[in-house]
Amino acid sequence: MRSRRPALGTNAISSLNKDAHLLQMSSVPRRTLKILVVMHKILGHELDAESELRQYVALAELGHQVTCVFPRTSQSRGFVVDRPRFKLETVLLRKVVPVLSLVLFESIACWRVLRLIGDCDGLILDVHSIPALCPLILSRRIFSRSPVLLLRVPTNPVETSGHLRGLRLSFLYTLSIKIAAVLFDKILFISPMLGQLYSHQLGIPRNKIAVWPSPVDTVVFAPRSKAKTKYLREQLGLTARLGVLYHGLLTRGRGIMDVVEAFKLLKEMSVDASLILLGDGPLRGHISRYVQANRLEKTIQMCGPVEYVQVPDYVAACDVGIVALPDHPWWRYQCPTKVLENLAMNKPLIISDIPANRWIVRDAPVALYLKGTSPHDIADGVRSFMVNRDTLDPSLGRRIALDFSVENIAKMLVHHILSVMTRTAQPGERLANKDRTLNTNSLSHA
Repeated sequence: MRSRRPALGTNAISSLNKDAHLLQMSSVPRRTLKILVVMHKILGHELDAESELRQYVALAELGHQVTCVFPRTSQSRGFVVDRPRFKLETVLLRKVVPVLSLVLFESIACWRVLRLIGDCDGLILDVHSIPALCPLILSRRIFSRSPVLLLRVPTNPVETSGHLRGLRLSFLYTLSIKIAAVLFDKILFISPMLGQLYSHQLGIPRNKIAVWPSPVDTVVFAPRSKAKTKYLREQLGLTARLGVLYHGLLTRGRGIMDVVEAFKLLKEMSVDASLILLGDGPLRGHISRYVQANRLEKTIQMCGPVEYVQVPDYVAACDVGIVALPDHPWWRYQCPTKVLENLAMNKPLIISDIPANRWIVRDAPVALYLKGTSPHDIADGVRSFMVNRDTLDPSLGRRIALDFSVENIAKMLVHHILSVMTRTAQPGERLANKDRTLNTNSLSHA
């Protein structure tokens, strides 16, 4: 195992939460914020859409009014939540067609933003919405500094379907971020490293950059007792074998085939380890054919997609999670949700040694870092874990994951909105806030 201090960044989330608490207690009066969120995350089609929504539910649970506008497919089971301050407005996409589905959603979302923008304190968008809403936002900015505008950048442009589509997506990201650098109050990147990268490449002022990492629902992803996982372990054939879980989207470029080929090598070495693949995607059929051709049915279990709330059952049933993302610009500065979900359940990890993983885990003895991401390196990593697993302390994982909980992310968003509102308040409002702070301090000393 490797242990060295990461060269990039530290986890500043806890300190931001303290700042948010102090800000709410002092210079800004307590109030209910009205927040509008428009995201092109397709419910029923993208696996992380429900995880994205849960942080906005947490925002409503803090006492704020939150309206989310998301697209959905006809296969979507719907995201039902009984919260008095949370409202989900969906746009039905009968068929997901690249570009056309985006244009349809953004056209409808534009009218909904036009209807709601005059009454909201904060507007949160992703890069897909900026070009369509730019005229509306520009006209709004000419006459008013409200609402607070936040751009969420949860990833680098990732496109595995073709070079031309990849170029279009990169252009969209660059255009949207440049527009946001002029018109928006904050641009929130998934990691400080990604923020630094775009700041350098596009000349974004540092005071406009902040961090909005991937969220994890630590209530859903909570540790389970071994007794509750016994039946599922038996179903997965893990009674006398090491269970290694990969859960997430099955697409090219994520190192998934390298992991699959690594388990073929482990079978040839007679290593008692099984790979549990949980998820769906374009690569699923190819993996299934590879498993059949190489007679790996007992070594690699294809479980397919399951409900979001069932994923923790599989995390608990397996012995270790694996996230072998290659050191590629797509993944280098990410914040992998799957890492956080395993940590939240106190599960150890086998992970690639890239800045994204180092930023989360750092030197905590909860993970084994791979020496590389080739099939041989991954196979060696699994064998090394089997020998050295007792040197890890996975019970520390949940402490790390709690910093990324949906509740803490919600507090960070409130912090960003309130800090901008304080900075852009009229002089009379700032004086009133200052007097209120002085009165509060006088009472505390009395």
